[in-house]
Amino acid sequence: MDAIIGRYRLRMEEAGTLSLQHPTGLTFDLTAEEALGLMDFIHVYRKTLKAIDRETDGEMERIVIREPVRQEEE
Repeated sequence: MDAIIGRYRLRMEEAGTLSLQHPTGLTFDLTAEEALGLMDFIHVYRKTLKAIDRETDGEMERIVIREPVRQEEE
């Protein structure tokens, strides 16, 4: 069975693995256990995911936040 979700093509393989493929060729092969874990994660964060603005700006500058280095107290 094949499906398209956004930019990803999903395919359930006969071996029971779920294959997610991005148009760039990047592919994720998930075992049944991993696919169910992903479903659980999405279920837990469903409300949060729905609240996120669906439109993203791919040209935005990436911001990396690093934890400050703590110096040992004397």
